[in-house]
Amino acid sequence: MRTVKEPGAAHSGLSDWYWQRLSAVVLLLLLPLPFYLLTAVYSGNLDQQALLDIIDHIYSRVLHTLLILALIVHAYMGLKVILEDYVHRIFWRVPLIGAMLVIMTGFGVWWLALIWAWA
Repeated sequence: MRTVKEPGAAHSGLSDWYWQRLSAVVLLLLLPLPFYLLTAVYSGNLDQQALLDIIDHIYSRVLHTLLILALIVHAYMGLKVILEDYVHRIFWRVPLIGAMLVIMTGFGVWWLALIWAWA
């Protein structure tokens, strides 16, 4: 087995691997629900008021929050690995990862504010 010269920012990589797999499982379980709701609305089986009643429920908000957090964690881990593999100069890699983190955090805060402000 060859040794790795530069293990990257994660050092061992085990925590990144764990979080990416955990977020993938959450996405696998929760991502079909919004598509099911969209399909029900477009097929006419669910009207707008029924959709708003479902979305307004506390369980729906909690599941939506878990979905957004898993999506952001999964996207961050994947894009970070791509940047670590293909941006070789640390002068560019660190600001790009930082900018990506700031943008994803802003997106997550905005989306969660929308979800929890529907009351």
